[in-house]
Amino acid sequence: MKITYDKQADVLYIKISDNKIAESEESEKNVVLDFDSENNVVGIEISYFVKKYKKEMFPVFKEVEKAVWENDLISA
Repeated sequence: MKITYDKQADVLYIKISDNKIAESEESEKNVVLDFDSENNVVGIEISYFVKKYKKEMFPVFKEVEKAVWENDLISA
């Protein structure tokens, strides 16, 4: 399994198998499943990943961001 994230497009892709993609289907809004020729799921693409799941999956984003900028934790 390999997970990649395209920050500019805000797309997360979970590659489950190296099998060739034969067909893709949108299972729900902004979620596309890739299937091989035997109808096995080989990949999952989630568009607007951070935008859609930020509140559910990353509840500390704002707190971390605030701490970094307020405390100037980034050094040159």
